[in-house]
Amino acid sequence: MRTFKVIGLLFIIGILGCEDLDLHEDVPKCIEKKIKEFREAGATCDFGAKVYRYKFQGMEVYVFDPGTCGADMQSPIYDEQCNFLCALGGFTGNIMCNEVIFADYATNETLIWEN
Repeated sequence: MRTFKVIGLLFIIGILGCEDLDLHEDVPKCIEKKIKEFREAGATCDFGAKVYRYKFQGMEVYVFDPGTCGADMQSPIYDEQCNFLCALGGFTGNIMCNEVIFADYATNETLIWEN
């Protein structure tokens, strides 16, 4: 009987642990993992956090916008292989990425995820 209880508990934990992200687009697995970490690490505001995909300098990049609950929060940017490129915003209000103004070269904005 105890074995059935343990198996049942493990099954319930497994089901609850498989929460779907409800992504708006197909994304690389490593970016999906980054979104889960972003959401669960407390790096986002309770609402208004978003992840966008852009074309930037010939590659697809993902901007992790934490929302507007903190004036000094940064938006990290990763490429398709989850390599960190830069972080926008923050205390200094950084707008540069790879030595250019990100907004001047980023195109094809696509919302991927939001809370």
